[in-house]
Amino acid sequence: MVDFHSHILPGMDDGASSPEESLQMLARSRQQGVDVLFATSHFYADEEDPAAFLVRREEACGKLLSCIAEKETLPEIPELFLGAEVYYFPGISTCEEIVPLALENTGLLLVEPPFAPFSRGMLREIESIRSNLGLIPVVAHLDRYCRMLRDYTLFHVLAEREIMVQVNASFFLNPSCQEQAMEMLRLGLFHILGSDCHNLEDRAPNLGPALRKIKEKKLDNCLAKVTELSYNILEKKSIF
Repeated sequence: MVDFHSHILPGMDDGASSPEESLQMLARSRQQGVDVLFATSHFYADEEDPAAFLVRREEACGKLLSCIAEKETLPEIPELFLGAEVYYFPGISTCEEIVPLALENTGLLLVEPPFAPFSRGMLREIESIRSNLGLIPVVAHLDRYCRMLRDYTLFHVLAEREIMVQVNASFFLNPSCQEQAMEMLRLGLFHILGSDCHNLEDRAPNLGPALRKIKEKKLDNCLAKVTELSYNILEKKSIF
């Protein structure tokens, strides 16, 4: 399986605090069946220039790779790709500087919306990322916003606009929203999965447990469609 959302690079944000923790998170992800993992550190346009972010990301990735190279015995880990979780800002659809922040070799841009109701203007701007920047926008962890806003119709709104959706594994593990998660899966209203893992404790890698819950509900066929799309993305095949 593919984990499209993680905070696994050391010292980049509120995720992994050290290369050792990063490596342990990678190993745990692999134990759960993750073959490919995207490192999507937070990017805030009002705090940092994209070029500076890319320099920091390269340094963090270098520290992790050095840690891996120093190990005499290396645990099995997923293939690692880089990206970013770009916090929405007005003008995002015309900001060419964020193009290098797309998920590596996919043409997808993971966009984190603000914790507020989606305005028409924000929806139009996210939608325009495709025509203006040539990237396919993906709304990050939509399930979190739906729980907060108590409005699961957002899944349908984004589907109508052909905006891709990523949901977190916790969507399927939280008893308060598990029923909604299974329904969204049945209806095909999200596209990719992510652990959104930050550490080894309260926000640890958890895609494996989420997939077990899905299989318990006999939704293997629906899960297979999500998995197929994930690998179509990696192989640069048609998505829509």
